[in-house]
Amino acid sequence: MRIVCISDTHNQHSSMAERLPDGDVLIISGDITMGGTEYELKIFNDYVKTLPHQHKLLVAGNHDWALQEADDPGFFELMENVTYLEDTGVEIDRVKFWGSPWQPEFYNWAFNLPRGRQLADIWAQIPGDTDVLITHSPPYGILDRIDTGEHVGCEDLETALLRVKPKLHVFGHIHEDYGILTKNGTTFVNASLCDGRYQPINAPVVIDL
Repeated sequence: MRIVCISDTHNQHSSMAERLPDGDVLIISGDITMGGTEYELKIFNDYVKTLPHQHKLLVAGNHDWALQEADDPGFFELMENVTYLEDTGVEIDRVKFWGSPWQPEFYNWAFNLPRGRQLADIWAQIPGDTDVLITHSPPYGILDRIDTGEHVGCEDLETALLRVKPKLHVFGHIHEDYGILTKNGTTFVNASLCDGRYQPINAPVVIDL
């Protein structure tokens, strides 16, 4: 299975159109918008429809306010061209995916939760047989370093990974630490396409699972 990973596109979808590789599954790890409006989601959904990937999986990010505030199930018709995962999973060709948008509290953004029990309860929902984990937040200490050198990932997510041990964990959020790392049998991908200045300079990451 060829998996193409992207995150943190922030409305700049057209800039990556020509450099987005084909694959079986496209994973989008959040922050598809900048202001989090329904209009931005519609533009994204129209763009995703043009992509050749058979399966397209999306979790929200801290900019994607409209996805957190939606209380009408019909709202998600806006996202008809992707499978939206919010503490839910999907199985594709016997590979089990699980997605969650939550992150440690960071200013007044969407999908914020305080560090500690609430986040631990979210990560406790991840099934132990998950093959591919998709979050917006990185785990603590893994591709989560900001410009000051500080690690800002989630400690409770790091702990949950010791239980779940997925083959692949895809996330974004921290633009400055884009890249790939393998540790304890898991391949970690920070797939942020935008850098710290919101310039879409990073390449999509392709993983053959």
